[in-house]
Amino acid sequence: MKLRKYILTVTMVTVIILIAVLWLFPSDDDFHTDNPFWNGTKDVSLSCPVSPIASLSDLPASPRGATLILIPYLDFSPDELEALNEFVSKGGTLVLADDYGYGNQALEYLGLKASFSGQPLLDPLANYKNKRFPQIFNLTSSPITIDAEGLVLNHATCLTDVEADNILALSSSFSFIDLDGNQAWNGDEPTGPLPVISRHNLGSGQVILVADPSLFINSMQAIESNDHFIQNIAATTTTELLIDQSHLPPSNLNQTKELLAYLRNALVTPVGSLTLVIAALTITLMPLWHERREH
Repeated sequence: MKLRKYILTVTMVTVIILIAVLWLFPSDDDFHTDNPFWNGTKDVSLSCPVSPIASLSDLPASPRGATLILIPYLDFSPDELEALNEFVSKGGTLVLADDYGYGNQALEYLGLKASFSGQPLLDPLANYKNKRFPQIFNLTSSPITIDAEGLVLNHATCLTDVEADNILALSSSFSFIDLDGNQAWNGDEPTGPLPVISRHNLGSGQVILVADPSLFINSMQAIESNDHFIQNIAATTTTELLIDQSHLPPSNLNQTKELLAYLRNALVTPVGSLTLVIAALTITLMPLWHERREH
């Protein structure tokens, strides 16, 4: 009997501690503004005024002067595409940062010819750590590249079908697109300089394309002039810098937190509170019930 009580108590305490740890542990979701780890963007939110948005329906009705950073790792609904179109055409600035996601889906809807290659950009010579971290020194003078002497990308791609007047940054002449994935240049693979950042007017607003969203993460922000570039983007807005969180796949931790939040909200209802009381009484009285059966 005592052993059963001990096991039950230890199990309950363990479950409570585990729930508390999961609830309090910081987010580890890629590019999330509350993620303090290497793959988050919390450093951006600490260095400039940032407002994360959970849905594109939360975009301001009067977007003139507003700037949105969008990393499209989930596809768009028709309503979301139209919301983006209205945001830009009415004066907003859209910073679309993509490498292997759904950026081209948005570009096609917006009517822009430019697109993301979706193939790895490698540079065997002008790089930070290795060929997957190309250094970008060829920057066109513009408000978002001012004071940025060089950028470092991380597993980036390149832009295609970009007019020369729209290009803001090019990779080095040693770079190439690795079409076959063998990490070595073949004679038929595109070579640099290749566009990696561009700017396009659209309606009353503008679209800025960045061929590597990893430029914004905590582990990359302080490298070379990446932070200057981010600060310049933040300066394009008259309010807080909007960062979309709705097109980023949730981690297992985040899904668990959402489940816990759902359960918490359910338990504060009358039915939920009654269920919790019944469950607590059942657990408390179960040892007594077993004791009476044994006697």
